Amino acid sequence: DNDKVRVFEVTYKPGDASGNVARPFRVIRALKGGTLQSTYPDGKTEKTEWKTGEVKAREASTPYTPKNIGKTEIVLYIVYLKEPKK
Repeated sequence: DNDKVRVFEVTYKPGDASGNVARPFRVIRALKGGTLQSTYPDGKTEKTEWKTGEVKAREASTPYTPKNIGKTEIVLYIVYLKEPKK
C-alpha cells in the first residue's frame, strides 16, 4: 500500500460475502477461480465467472456486495489504483 496503489488478496469461502462499498478502478487476478454474484442496492444482481489465472480490469463502480455462490473457495489478488492527491 502506498500513495498510488493498494494491493491485497481476498478469499471468499462458499457463501461468503463482503461489504457493500464503492470500488475504484482495479485490476484483479484470480488465484483460485469460481463464481461471484454482485448485488446492488437496487436489487440488481450480476454473476461473474473467474477462471484460475484470469486477469480482469474493472472500472470504478457504485456500491455492491459480492458473494461466492459456488461450492469452492475463490481467491482474488486485487490492485486498486488510488486517485492522485490534489
